[in-house]
Amino acid sequence: MRLVFDGRIVLPRMTGAGRYVVEVARRLPALDGGLDLVVLLHPSVRGTDVPTMLSQAGAKVEYVDLRVASLRHWAFIPRVLARLKPSLYHYPFLDMPFTRFPSVSTVYDLNPILDRAYFAGPAAVAKRAMARWIIGSTLRRSRAVFAISDATRHLIEQHYPRSAGKVLTTLLGVDSRAWSGLAVPGPAPTDPGEWAGRAYYLYVGVDRPHKNLVRLVGAFARFRAAHRWAPGSGPYLWLAGVGQGTRELEAQVSACHLATDVRRSGVLAEGLLSGVYRGAVAFTYVSTSEGFGLPILEAFAAEVPVIAAAASSLPEVGGDAAIYADPWSEVDIAETLGRVWGDEQLRRGLIERGGHRVRTLSWDDTAKATLKAYYDVLGNPGPTLPG
Repeated sequence: MRLVFDGRIVLPRMTGAGRYVVEVARRLPALDGGLDLVVLLHPSVRGTDVPTMLSQAGAKVEYVDLRVASLRHWAFIPRVLARLKPSLYHYPFLDMPFTRFPSVSTVYDLNPILDRAYFAGPAAVAKRAMARWIIGSTLRRSRAVFAISDATRHLIEQHYPRSAGKVLTTLLGVDSRAWSGLAVPGPAPTDPGEWAGRAYYLYVGVDRPHKNLVRLVGAFARFRAAHRWAPGSGPYLWLAGVGQGTRELEAQVSACHLATDVRRSGVLAEGLLSGVYRGAVAFTYVSTSEGFGLPILEAFAAEVPVIAAAASSLPEVGGDAAIYADPWSEVDIAETLGRVWGDEQLRRGLIERGGHRVRTLSWDDTAKATLKAYYDVLGNPGPTLPG
């Protein structure tokens, strides 16, 4: 079978969606010796280790200078596929180009149509309507649709009932060694003077409305006020990956007088990030909506207590290994921050359960389920898979 896996969603900055593509694609050749795997990448990733990882795993890499979600990619990707002649095309995004080859897709979430803040400006309603049509077209033309959680699958089937029967829950995974103390250590994280020696709560990700960072900052202010820490003392909140954040986030930090107690930074290299995870009092992830919530598994693997939102897919991913808060309530989030801060036994229990949880969710299992679905949609039994 010749599989073309469209990895143009992989960026120099590794997102959750990008990690999914890389981790699954690099495992497929070892599972199927007869698989001819071609991974499409954007030229912007040439300087990263992604092409080498894929090539060493047995995949062929082809660079295509077309961005996903663009008019040019709708026009030219069919020509690329006509040249490569795949048995199956896997497009892991919402706007699959029209092609005559059998295709499957991956849906992470339905935020473009469900999150009112996803599109802004006077054209927001039109953009949302167009997104609804594009997603529906992708689902209709896909022989199978991979949803990364049951929560996402239920939303797809609710909003696109005709897709029922072709949507498969395929949970994401984690490479536990990469995030644990067993990993080869990178350079030690450096703390500027104002942050040195202080405990911290950690968030890793981007600043988008559904990430709920404005409310998290408000809750952190309440938590600090309850303990009466002076500015610049006590624990701080580290928002890694957000840069300076949106105007709304900046305004909240200022309004809460947390300039010395909320640390905002850009994307951290993975060699640093694993150590940053491990040094945290707790990892905080109180999104109002998530397709999966991959950083939760990374935090489990790094042996860090996790505070998550009791919403969307997060309880499905975290199971009994996280402590949950109402993402719409600053008071509840603040009280949960306080519970973790003041209860060492609770922290130890969460760490232990997190270690058990990551052993049940692996990229190997994700890749096996994905490969089986490929052959199922082609009516081929495929190879016998281990385990």
